[in-house]
Amino acid sequence: MGLKVDGSDSKAVQIADEHHWPDLQALICVVSDEKKGTPSTDGMQLTVKTSELLQHRIKETVPLHMKEMIKAVHTKDFPLFAELTMKDSNQFHAVCLDTYPPIFYLNDISRAIIRIITEYNMNGIKAAYTFDAGPNAVIYAPQENMAEIYAILNHFFPGASFDDTMGLLKGQQFTPLPQSFDPKVSPVFAQGSVKQILHTKAHDGPRIVDTTQHGLLNPEGFPKRLA
Repeated sequence: MGLKVDGSDSKAVQIADEHHWPDLQALICVVSDEKKGTPSTDGMQLTVKTSELLQHRIKETVPLHMKEMIKAVHTKDFPLFAELTMKDSNQFHAVCLDTYPPIFYLNDISRAIIRIITEYNMNGIKAAYTFDAGPNAVIYAPQENMAEIYAILNHFFPGASFDDTMGLLKGQQFTPLPQSFDPKVSPVFAQGSVKQILHTKAHDGPRIVDTTQHGLLNPEGFPKRLA
């Protein structure tokens, strides 16, 4: 974390490369692709001015969580990683509520996803949810749990677009809900309540590409003919 008020000296530092934990994967639940009521920057500025809880988070919670998260990633300790991820997401949105006037990023579908993953973890932590400044969820889990989690999400949120680019469902035979799962934890939502589910894993980040070879426009700025 930086020290400057404008945040210009606050930078991310890589602690492990994309090959370090290949078993860790993610499902991204696109709940809403619409513009947020409170933009992230505006919301954070208001939170800094009005939230008393934020000061506790900055001084106490974040330094401890960062130290523990580095340990969890280095040792590939998924239960610790998951617990820290969910607690930090929860506290971030608690800070949003502590802002005056309060900021609401999560919606009913977001909260249902939290309840569903909490129920899924009832007999041991197998997945982690997190939300940034918006209603869309990212669910982390070991690869072996991904198909089961997708089936659970598809039960409660039918009709979500899903391009199985990583072969998640190939040859899979499973029931929609595990035997011990309480189906009353959430109602089944209307078709399309979750618009899209994306399956991904850690990659090496953005790249600068040769636009003449890989771009969609020709040197004159017109779309290339691809067929």
